[in-house]
Amino acid sequence: MITGFAIILDDKVLYVSNENKYPSFEIVLFVEMLISSINPKNFWRLTNIFFEGDTGKERMIIKHTVTESDQNLFFCITGDFLSNSEEVNKIMTEYIEKVSANYETPEKIKEASTKSEFSKVIKLITGYLWDKYRFSLEDENIELKCVDTENKIIYCGISTQGLPIISQLYDQTLLNNFHREITPENIDLFSSNLSAKLATIAMNTQIRAKTNIKEIHFNDLEDNGCKKLILYSDINDFSLDFIASGDIVKIKEIFKQLVEKISQEQVLKKEFLGDLKPYRSLKTHLDNVIKKFD
Repeated sequence: MITGFAIILDDKVLYVSNENKYPSFEIVLFVEMLISSINPKNFWRLTNIFFEGDTGKERMIIKHTVTESDQNLFFCITGDFLSNSEEVNKIMTEYIEKVSANYETPEKIKEASTKSEFSKVIKLITGYLWDKYRFSLEDENIELKCVDTENKIIYCGISTQGLPIISQLYDQTLLNNFHREITPENIDLFSSNLSAKLATIAMNTQIRAKTNIKEIHFNDLEDNGCKKLILYSDINDFSLDFIASGDIVKIKEIFKQLVEKISQEQVLKKEFLGDLKPYRSLKTHLDNVIKKFD
């Protein structure tokens, strides 16, 4: 079932079909800030975000394009469908086509969004799409398949209450994107910054959208369209944050095993009191666990 449509341009949510979903679409803005901090060449394209909380599960499907003037344009649809739903892809394609037929460029979309007529036009489009696809979407069956792709772990960290506790960068070539020398100091600085932004996304999802973020998917245009994933898992009062590239199904299997192993650590079963020393041994243990999956 579809629960909302949105159009976002850079740091502005230009249209939301369901005001109750505004906080969920707002999370795209925080993810965009994360992308710009670790992908300065702007080759990553956000494709979907998965939420899971007390109110249930929900997926946000996203068509992310970068305009000639380097603006990030996002068309978004939320609902309880899977990321590879063919029906949702049809909805997204038609959504973009119909919006573009009325507003040919991102500049025209932005200009029109300041006028009351804009919401009326987009509401007619989203209402039409809802009526056209709701039954076929409910009846859709999806078979998940693994693809023979190289799987690579990029980053893994543990945080609590928005505070990074462990942050470990496994793909140090990310520093090359910023023309930084790969030194222990630069690696620690980059890892800490990345951990803080991941924690910010998780915290804002809980506070603003009243749910938990579980998955963020990207396509990497520089790496032959390779999938990149950010996965979150709650372990007691801690969050295990994980970035990897490769096949979605296999990466999620690896992450599930990692969560099971890390969950057994006694230090994560105790309340965090502000002292990081008891958690230092986790860094070595985390490295050993990651190597087994490498």
